[in-house]
Amino acid sequence: MPDMADEAAKELPASFSHTALVVDSIEKAADRFHEVFGVSFGSAEEYVFSRADASGRTAPSTLRMTVSLTQEPYFVLVEAVDEPDCVFGRERLGSLAYWGWWEEDPEERLRELRREGVGVAATYAAAPGSAPEMIITEPDLYGTRICYVASALKNRMTEKADLAGGEGSLPASYYHVGMVVPDIDTAVQRCATVFGVPFTAAALTESPHQEEGDVTHTPFRQRQAISRTREPYIELIEATGDGVFGPSRAGTLMYYACWESDMHSRLARLRAQGFGMDAVIRMDAASDPIAAITSYDGLGIRLELADPAAKPVMEHWARTGHLPEF
Repeated sequence: MPDMADEAAKELPASFSHTALVVDSIEKAADRFHEVFGVSFGSAEEYVFSRADASGRTAPSTLRMTVSLTQEPYFVLVEAVDEPDCVFGRERLGSLAYWGWWEEDPEERLRELRREGVGVAATYAAAPGSAPEMIITEPDLYGTRICYVASALKNRMTEKADLAGGEGSLPASYYHVGMVVPDIDTAVQRCATVFGVPFTAAALTESPHQEEGDVTHTPFRQRQAISRTREPYIELIEATGDGVFGPSRAGTLMYYACWESDMHSRLARLRAQGFGMDAVIRMDAASDPIAAITSYDGLGIRLELADPAAKPVMEHWARTGHLPEF
């Protein structure tokens, strides 16, 4: 008998396809990702574009990128470039640059963005005047910067992952990305419009015992919403408190969220790999962690780990739009 929840989840729309991290050296970054996540990457490739900025000025641009040999959503690593006012510039080192979306008709998408008044930071085309292969929007405080990637470029980017999968299954990468926003009700409306996917209404969630360094919250309450999509979810978190979810974090992609069944061993391994813990969540002071959020490392990686026992709750929330009551 097929699992009804799984069948229902398949009817949900897809969300984003990848996130891009700006790094100093692809080879060093790929090694670090392998150490932390246990995933491999294809060899880096150079992509030659004609880049047009917001004013329409064009200039040649070469990006060096690699894609994780995983299921979607992919980790995409982009080597920093010495270009002024560029989303991949060196001043962006260690930052998650955007949400990645596959786009069948980039020319129509560009026209639509302009009709709706969405700022376009840059387009990347094979040659001046040709159809864009990447469209990157301007950022805002709701973190809605998107890179729309044309089908032909998608095929080239993901070719190695497709080949690595073969007849088998590629490893998973992450199941959502969290984003702190200044006002969640506005963010839900904004993100639903910009991303083109439905969201749950905001709900009050509670972490029974949350430790943030020397500060302990019993409980820690916050308002959250998620995209009503298949994994990966887009998670919106209203700025709360002075710590890991404080207002200073608004408008940034916070972390890669991963399911973790052996929390004790994984946290010990992460600490050995140089991570601190920004937050550890337990049911009470004496119990084992059920979730944790690491500090950033030098590369720009931050993880949220969650016990897989929460997976049915997330799936129910996405499927119905309502957070289960306990």
